[in-house]
Amino acid sequence: MRTAEIVRLEAPTQETAVALLEEAERWAAGHGVRYLFGRFDAACGPAKAGVLATGHAIVECSLTLARNGFDGLPTVPARMRPQLREVVDGDTDELKRIARDDFHHGRFLEDPAIERNIATVRTANWVGDLIRQGLMRTAESGGRVIGFHAERIAPDGRHADLILTGAAARYAVLALPLWTVALESLRDRGVSSCSTLVSAANTGIVNLYAKLGFRYESTLFGFRKFI
Repeated sequence: MRTAEIVRLEAPTQETAVALLEEAERWAAGHGVRYLFGRFDAACGPAKAGVLATGHAIVECSLTLARNGFDGLPTVPARMRPQLREVVDGDTDELKRIARDDFHHGRFLEDPAIERNIATVRTANWVGDLIRQGLMRTAESGGRVIGFHAERIAPDGRHADLILTGAAARYAVLALPLWTVALESLRDRGVSSCSTLVSAANTGIVNLYAKLGFRYESTLFGFRKFI
């Protein structure tokens, strides 16, 4: 089904939020959108009131995390350090399989109204999109594909948005080394800060980022409505 995202929702009053959402719904209906979704800052009471008043469901919670500088990263034994390299054609099926089978969090995966198999296919397709955009790199260890890392660097080259990183379930022990290598790579390219968005339900990854020295910045609620 066709989807559309409200990338930002800010409103000083409930009435303003309702008006904005109703306008977005009219636009969605006119463009054949079946699933309208977005996120708003959990501290914005009027946005929450407007979302609920217009029949949208709040289906997930996310945290924004950030790090300035890359001092103090964990020390990783050489034998456990994966390598990040360009994606080649032979990697794609395995990278998509990892996303399909081993990822369990995200706004679509956590929405009970979406069938699990559809949500997992969407996650795999997202990986394919990131590969086509040139934003994804393959994580390899001992000649085996163990995961991936996707990032977007700001035009000035100083900030990185960490889009999607993950290790296959059977290589979970290499998760910390993978993230560490990815952050070291940013440092070596002159990047000075980075940020990411993670599901609050994914406590393992939240704790991993805490171990890597990230700070918590904000809480976002994910909402959606079938049009």
